[in-house]
Amino acid sequence: MVFALSNTATLVEPPKVLTVREVYCPPEAATSNGRVVPIKHSAHSKADFGAEVYGINLNNFTSADFDFISDVLHKHKLLVFKEQPEMLTPQQQYRLTACFDPEEKSGGFAHGADPVLLTKNGVTIYGLPNRPAINAQPQVHILGRGEVPENHFDFPPGFAVKGIDHMTFHIPPHIPQPERDNGASRFYQWHWDGSLYNIPPPRVGCLLAVRTPKGPDVTVHWGDGTGRTMEIAPGATAMVAGSRALELLDEETREIVLHSRIEYAPHAFQWMSTARSTQLGHLLETEGREIPLEKLPAWSEDKICVYPMVWTNPVTGEKSLQVHGQGAFKLYLKNGPGVEETVVTDLKEVRAFMDRIMRPVLSPEYIYAHPHQEQDVILWYNRALWHSITEFPESYGPRIMHQCNIAASDHPSG
Repeated sequence: MVFALSNTATLVEPPKVLTVREVYCPPEAATSNGRVVPIKHSAHSKADFGAEVYGINLNNFTSADFDFISDVLHKHKLLVFKEQPEMLTPQQQYRLTACFDPEEKSGGFAHGADPVLLTKNGVTIYGLPNRPAINAQPQVHILGRGEVPENHFDFPPGFAVKGIDHMTFHIPPHIPQPERDNGASRFYQWHWDGSLYNIPPPRVGCLLAVRTPKGPDVTVHWGDGTGRTMEIAPGATAMVAGSRALELLDEETREIVLHSRIEYAPHAFQWMSTARSTQLGHLLETEGREIPLEKLPAWSEDKICVYPMVWTNPVTGEKSLQVHGQGAFKLYLKNGPGVEETVVTDLKEVRAFMDRIMRPVLSPEYIYAHPHQEQDVILWYNRALWHSITEFPESYGPRIMHQCNIAASDHPSG
């Protein structure tokens, strides 16, 4: 069976679901035909990451191709695979992602098992309304908003992915609907991918653009009183480098983050589900709206994630400030080795410190908003970048993305 995805490409149904034990080594090859071209950022941009890759068919990559991809990914942190001859299959998307962590044996989705979403005509779909899984490879999910293409895997006719927007998550004032319809936008949530509880965060993330919104650029509003805005392509994924975030801190603050840790809330996303985000999307407002710990699903101390604030690229040695402001629950601060930690438990103080270290890099000149093109694939080093989705008018049409991220075999250790 063939699933139509666009006027120019088709996606052939994979024969079966791959488990991580079935991710064989890619076919051997002496050399790769891969060619990398650094992204040319605009004249006013200070973003210093990202590259386009040509000459590799991700549906048939070899061991030499993977070695090439791994090397340039750790160097550039974000790769955009251009000129793909056909849509990347879910199996190959999973295979590419899993190859970055051969020690991981479970092959599980980075946020844990999916619930049943719907059962229709004898077919069960798993996931959430804004994140349904593809049965052909359940670690691959559909993100975005709008109706999926006709005959798209097991999804019933007319199936639509539920979008998310700032009006359901950010504290007011919200952007009025008429302005949103004319292209006013927001950053939804600045984060790196991970469950923040029990499951190690993925090493890499991978997105395939199946459908992209069509329309003029949108204007992202900071909404923080500064009046800052940024023109970006509709449906773009905004990214910043943790290395630049670290570099921008003053010397005293940099010394603190280099020696400090963050404790994330148990079941962090459920804990924050009743809270509201700042309008910039980097923190939660301190209003006492979080779900009390005793009312969360059962949790244990040994599964709570306590991570260094700064993570090191294992290939380049580059250090990155990698923090998730909305999930932060407690801080262990120290300004040098051998110094006693100061434990910060007051959420207002925790968030004030997170704002201090996150806000400097969240400025237009440091943000790269990637303009997705249909059939392109982006791959990013999840332990060195932060990202956020951005909003766009519904009149621009659907945004359908296939995303794969897999729980890692290890927790970040600095």
